[in-house]
Amino acid sequence: MANADDLRDPNPWHPITDAVDLKHLGKLGEECNELGAIISRAIIQGIDGLDPETGIPNRVNIEDEIADVLANIALVEKHFHLDTARMAARAERKMEHLRKWHEHA
Repeated sequence: MANADDLRDPNPWHPITDAVDLKHLGKLGEECNELGAIISRAIIQGIDGLDPETGIPNRVNIEDEIADVLANIALVEKHFHLDTARMAARAERKMEHLRKWHEHA
């Protein structure tokens, strides 16, 4: 258990207050959730199933939502000066790991 005399900041959480930062991250989160929703629909209905309200194929909706996520990722990378080289290297390692994992499905 921590010694109460050694505790630092009693409130280590410092939420973002900058409106532009909030908009960047909020929109990225929203788009990621929309992608998650259409992925779930495709799992339930199939990749070529149709949206029951619009008749649009799940495949097309997935393409659209991936594009929206990619666009927002690019904006967040630029806005927050993220290390894109480090992220690209990690993505390559992740893809190699997943390729091997998929082979054993």
